[in-house]
Amino acid sequence: MRWMMGALALAAVTTSARAEVVLHGPPAKAEALLRAERAFDAMSVAEGSAKAFRAFMDPVDGREFAGGEPARGADAIYKAQGGDAPVRTRLHWTPDEVFASTGDMGVAWGHWTFSAIDSGKVLVKGRYVTVWRQDAKGEWKGLIDIGDHD
Repeated sequence: MRWMMGALALAAVTTSARAEVVLHGPPAKAEALLRAERAFDAMSVAEGSAKAFRAFMDPVDGREFAGGEPARGADAIYKAQGGDAPVRTRLHWTPDEVFASTGDMGVAWGHWTFSAIDSGKVLVKGRYVTVWRQDAKGEWKGLIDIGDHD
């Protein structure tokens, strides 16, 4: 009985640890990058992925790889994401790990879902990697975003 309680406690700790985002690198940098990652997702959920990608990807150097040639720059990514079309789907993601450097670069990876807004049905899901760079103002901007479906 004692071993069972220990195993259950270990399982609970392991499960809860997986729910946490693992941060790597200087704590203040990693936490700032995590805040940017979460703000990017929150905007995608609230206003649509097109507006979020335009706001958070680098205006010139940002690249979105979603099959075929990458969209280049925040405005091109905005158009590739549907631009001003009515928002009928929701792209939501959750980072699993964030890696920050002592310089101006960072990386986040995690899981995403793409759902129909009217039904809430998940249409597709997968994993993503976003490479980030701090701009001259100190804001994190996405350089490369790559998603793969399950």
